[in-house]
Amino acid sequence: MAEAVVSVTVQKLGELLLEEPLLLFGIGDQVKQLQDELKRLKCFLKDADEKQQKSERVRNWVAGIREASYDAEDILEAFFLKAESRKQKGMTRVLRRLACILNEAVSLHSVGSEIREITSRLSKITTSMLNYGIKEAMGREGLSLSDSQREQRQSFPYVVEHNLVGLEQSLEKLVNDLVSGSEKLRVTSICGMGGLGKTTLAKQIFHHHRVRRHFDRFAWVYVSQDCRRRHVWQEIFLNLSYKDENQRILNLRDEQLGEELHRFLKRNKCLIVLDDIWGKDAWDCLKHVFPHETGKIIVMFKYNSSFIILVIFICYTVGSEIILTTRNKEVALYADPRGVLHEPQLLSYEESCELLEKISLSGRENIEPMLITKLEAIGKQMVVRCGGLPLEITVLGGLLATKSTLNEWQRVHENIKSYVSNGGSGSGSKSMLVADVLCLSYEYLPSHLKQCFLYFAHYPENYEVHVETLVSYWIAEEMVMPVKHTEDGTTVEDIGQDYLEELVRRSMVMVGRRDIVTSEVMTCRMHDLMREVCLNKAEQESFVQVIDSRDPDEAEGFPSLSTNTSRRIAVQLHGGAEEHRIKRLSQVNYINPRFRSLVYIMKKQGNSWALLGKVSFRKMKHLRVLDLEGAQIEGGKLPDDVGDLIHLRNLSLRLTNVKELTSSIGNLKLMITLDLFVKGKLCIPNVIWKLQRLRHLCMPSDLDPKTKLDLSTLRNLQQLWDFPVGQCNPRDLLAMTSLRRLSINLSSQNTDFEAVSSLSTVLKRLRGLTINVPCEPLLPPVDVTQLVSAFTNLSELELFLRLEKLPGEQSFSPDVGALRLWQCGLVDDPFQVLERLPNLKILQLFEGSFVGSKLYCSKNGFPHLHSLTLSQLENLEEWTVEDGAMMRLVSIELKSCKKLKSVPEATRFLKNLQEVEIGNMTKTFKDKLISGGEDFYKVQHVPSVVFEYCDL
Repeated sequence: MAEAVVSVTVQKLGELLLEEPLLLFGIGDQVKQLQDELKRLKCFLKDADEKQQKSERVRNWVAGIREASYDAEDILEAFFLKAESRKQKGMTRVLRRLACILNEAVSLHSVGSEIREITSRLSKITTSMLNYGIKEAMGREGLSLSDSQREQRQSFPYVVEHNLVGLEQSLEKLVNDLVSGSEKLRVTSICGMGGLGKTTLAKQIFHHHRVRRHFDRFAWVYVSQDCRRRHVWQEIFLNLSYKDENQRILNLRDEQLGEELHRFLKRNKCLIVLDDIWGKDAWDCLKHVFPHETGKIIVMFKYNSSFIILVIFICYTVGSEIILTTRNKEVALYADPRGVLHEPQLLSYEESCELLEKISLSGRENIEPMLITKLEAIGKQMVVRCGGLPLEITVLGGLLATKSTLNEWQRVHENIKSYVSNGGSGSGSKSMLVADVLCLSYEYLPSHLKQCFLYFAHYPENYEVHVETLVSYWIAEEMVMPVKHTEDGTTVEDIGQDYLEELVRRSMVMVGRRDIVTSEVMTCRMHDLMREVCLNKAEQESFVQVIDSRDPDEAEGFPSLSTNTSRRIAVQLHGGAEEHRIKRLSQVNYINPRFRSLVYIMKKQGNSWALLGKVSFRKMKHLRVLDLEGAQIEGGKLPDDVGDLIHLRNLSLRLTNVKELTSSIGNLKLMITLDLFVKGKLCIPNVIWKLQRLRHLCMPSDLDPKTKLDLSTLRNLQQLWDFPVGQCNPRDLLAMTSLRRLSINLSSQNTDFEAVSSLSTVLKRLRGLTINVPCEPLLPPVDVTQLVSAFTNLSELELFLRLEKLPGEQSFSPDVGALRLWQCGLVDDPFQVLERLPNLKILQLFEGSFVGSKLYCSKNGFPHLHSLTLSQLENLEEWTVEDGAMMRLVSIELKSCKKLKSVPEATRFLKNLQEVEIGNMTKTFKDKLISGGEDFYKVQHVPSVVFEYCDL
């Protein structure tokens, strides 16, 4: 990870030297010397990062470079900000400018001294590589994946797992695909996180009797991270050939080996398994020997004046197949985009219990049935901790198989985490540790993704992480660097999303929810065992200090943070009875002054917590991220010294009780994300215009009427939520040409839709638009046809206002994928228009959006609709769907439509429907749909039908 930190610092030093030479006048040489020193050390860091796990000397050496790099970045950034501020203030008055020269000289001298001190530290670190044998230690430790680990991980086709649970259907499907495949070579990829059973499944396929009859020759090669082309080609050829050919194959030159293997695979029907392949480069290295021509026999006739010549060209039939196992989905798709991709799933609770029972209790006829029953009960409690990961269950089962008494099983239950992660014993075992299997995924990450992965250590167990928030943290800490001069408009947020997707493809992060319209990951989480790896690596790297409010030792030890070397602090608040501890944790004055982020995370999202006592940010000068979501601060005001946090890039006051924002917030010139969505009314001084680097601004829903804001300078905004027309000039939006998401609040006195529509000429990148107008009885309905038709690139539209009518389908952007309506008061059936929108995937009709009694969907209507919500439509009595409509519908949500008699008859024909959620409906409605009810046949094919508050 240190390599990524140093890379960022080197890049920033280079930018300063290139773009601001005048500001660095007099110390430019020292900055260049520091940059050169870091570049030299960076050459060693990639190897050192991999080897520090095994050597404390290497670990301390790496930490020294990382800390020096952080310090250099802090010093130069602070100097640059102060110099820039003086330049802006001093240019208007010559005398003031002259008065500043002496101060600037003093600052330059001070910064120069600090840079020399850091360069000296780095020089000593370089010297220590030789004096203390660190370079030799790095060499002796070898690769992080040691030879012994490689031997333990290596798979052999003849070692077959017999306790097969949860893979039976997958096995049959994949075997069918293999034996019924075309003559063209095809790749079948089995992809997923470590320990998921990929190799186990591949072995079952490899030995399946139908597969054995279908193919002529078989080869199994373990590839691993260290992919050597000659070795893999040799192993394939040796597997496929007769033994008397072995010596000749071993003596072949590389080009001869590749040519002969290619020819062999063209002439024979072979099955090749490449187990544990890690990267696209490995596939590129190996693929040249695999023939891709389709087998053909071509017959041609040549006519001569006296006879016909028959010419037959034979192109050898291939029929060979490749199975590869990988943790990286990108590798699978790259190897063969049209091949078969199979992603094994985690085992269900029932499957987990079955597997554990097979391994731990099979063949124990000598144990009394009563004891077996007790052991089964304990096993069912333990298996929950395995999270459905087959490897973890297998290790646990193997351990329990050696235990015969109830006390022994209970002892394992009490210490299950250490037992399982240590591979079956308190101190490790001969078999490779479960954690080590997953650690390999971390070791193989590029340096920039290691930092992003470690950020998950901030979050509690089983926490659903909001990706947009997580990426904003990464950006604030410059773990994601912007790409300059991109022609396709790629933003730093796009790059952050790509990083997250890469972690998903590498099976290190699991997707919670995806945006149905854009397919971007909205929430994600980690498997418990992968999280343990993350926590261990974060601790090793001193990446983050996690404080758990439930732990009295953590609460009492909060003052020790002043000596902690972590640059980040995450306070996990679990609420309830722990509030007195939250008070102690809130005494932030004890914190290490060099730390970069302070994040308070409520386990139950949306809850509040008390930040008691006097709050001060005086000792937090290097903060980049400050997330106080849910904090209830005494007096409802942030201290003025928040304006001293000049490095701050991300500030969240979401759901806090802050009533007034201090004007010193205008000092935070590097701010990128500012969330002011507080509880209640907020007074904001007119200083937001100073934050010209802002990219994401969320305004309060209730702004003090006296507030008047100028936002015309915020040219970099990507998202603007709750823009208040009453307190801001709509013309300010004309400067925000980069906006992708806009939420605008129009007052009842100012509903100038023409002015809003005119924004479409400059907001070319806008993809999401929300219009909110207070619903007042005397306010007449409006026609939004012009507004809707003006924005031709919208993919999401949300309207909170009374409408005269719904615009015709031709008025909507053809790209609209999500539409949400509130309080529209529509009398005519909106389905008659909306069912014709070609790309609509999400439709949500909320309270008062439709006041009629009948909804009708005609045949072929809503061709791409994925999710439908009907909520609080008080007059809705009848909903009809013709056969052939909504054929891609996956989810239906019905809430508080108490006059609705039943779901449509055609619901039973919606074969893709996976979920029906029914809430706050009548008991009669529910009784019709439950098993045995008169309408149960309509939903009996749906996997999940959920009822909430329907018994009243």
